[in-house]
Amino acid sequence: MANNFADLVLGGDQGTWLLQEPFAFDIALMRIRCAACNTVSSLGSLAVDGTTLEALVKCSDCGSDLLRAARTQNGCVLEMQGARQLFY
Repeated sequence: MANNFADLVLGGDQGTWLLQEPFAFDIALMRIRCAACNTVSSLGSLAVDGTTLEALVKCSDCGSDLLRAARTQNGCVLEMQGARQLFY
């Protein structure tokens, strides 16, 4: 974790804006492509299983895990091993 606020701010170059863009609006509007079966689905249309500390999103066609969000002692973690792409 950063010790000072300046460490949390992305640099001012053009590439950083591209990294910030996907998280600037409602994630439910994004589409996600399954790495296992290549199906593209809207994140808002997929069922989410989990608890207050963990959420798991599965592909509606093949049932593979697309993404996992977890709250840890060090912050939040987003794992996307089952997703080939996010479209925004």
